[in-house]
Amino acid sequence: MSGTDQNEAVTAPATVEVEAKTPALTSNQLNKLRHEAHRHGNYTSYYTFRSQIVPDPRLTQLQSFVQGRRTLDLGCNSGKLTLELATHFAASQVVGVDLDAGLIAAAHEAKRVALSEGQKVKNVTFEEFDFANTWPLQGTAAGRWDVVMLLSVVKWLHLNNSDAVLVELFKRLFEIVAPGGYLVLEPQDWSNYKRAVTKCPSLKENFKKLELRPPFTETLLNGGWEEVDGWERDEFGFERSVRIWKRPANGEQ
Repeated sequence: MSGTDQNEAVTAPATVEVEAKTPALTSNQLNKLRHEAHRHGNYTSYYTFRSQIVPDPRLTQLQSFVQGRRTLDLGCNSGKLTLELATHFAASQVVGVDLDAGLIAAAHEAKRVALSEGQKVKNVTFEEFDFANTWPLQGTAAGRWDVVMLLSVVKWLHLNNSDAVLVELFKRLFEIVAPGGYLVLEPQDWSNYKRAVTKCPSLKENFKKLELRPPFTETLLNGGWEEVDGWERDEFGFERSVRIWKRPANGEQ
């Protein structure tokens, strides 16, 4: 090695590591991600925004239809209404069904708390499965029912599936509702569908194929159902109708 090599200080260029930073998502992007994660309407905060009145005003209006009856709550979310059917309307049996495991876990916890407080909810059970695409219904949801409720859920199963799946569901529900029993629907306007697709673009392709329109009156009439009651809900942010359909008792016209 030469003297020059020995005496000269050779400084290697410093390695500068540039941290790759992911640009922060905008509030609009975060909002769309949230809606995509809940594309089935399985919002964990649903009852944070909806009326906190107990019992739910929809059930109070439905009292003459649900009091003391076996009731199946399809799309039960975290189980608030399902439990209230037992605690406030003396339902003889209530089953809540939802496809979201987290919501069903929350429903089980709500039942546990209710039991610890001495509320009469032993006759309430919850099942986790996609009821729009599962037949026959599973677990405690199987069998015949006096009342089947589809509250704020028809839009989501329609958007995530097809006209054919919705028609088939109405047909299957006619089979499991006892003669003289009821189907309770809370359909949402077509404009509400459009807003949902704007928030959740992955639903757009299915949306473009849909030909049936809420409130599905002709479809239900053709399926043997008889409309017996209904009213408009004026709850802020949840303005929509509630419609009561009946499976005629044997021999009824």
